[in-house]
Amino acid sequence: MRPSLIYGRGRGLNPNSLQLPTLIKVARQFGVPRHVRRGLNVWSHVHIDDVVEAYVLAIAHAPAGSLFYLENGEASWRDMARAIGQALGLGEETREWPLSDAVRSLGPGALTSYGSNSRVRSFKARKMLGWQPSGPDLFYVIRTSSTAS
Repeated sequence: MRPSLIYGRGRGLNPNSLQLPTLIKVARQFGVPRHVRRGLNVWSHVHIDDVVEAYVLAIAHAPAGSLFYLENGEASWRDMARAIGQALGLGEETREWPLSDAVRSLGPGALTSYGSNSRVRSFKARKMLGWQPSGPDLFYVIRTSSTAS
């Protein structure tokens, strides 16, 4: 399984995803949501419950050695930052975060996690497994969750 950006609250020991909670922490720290550079880069995304369902279907139906990408939409980092600002009551303004500053704050993974594109399609999982993602929309989860994980 190759899930894209996973969002939503999990049910395990660590229920939070990684990328969005980090951006929430950054927004709180700076008082404004930030995105690396212009934030126009796009990532596919998928709700955690849909990821779990895909694993269940794959265990039951996938031939050995199968590879599946998982997504149920995509969004730019700037749009995600804007939604975080709304959720935190900071408004819709976002600010560019120079790559060097983001790397200094978040480490070298900031370039690949927040400064790149990661676009996939889940055609194979939908066709071979009958996978039909039904989790809540990314922006709905960000705007209605206290942690927007």
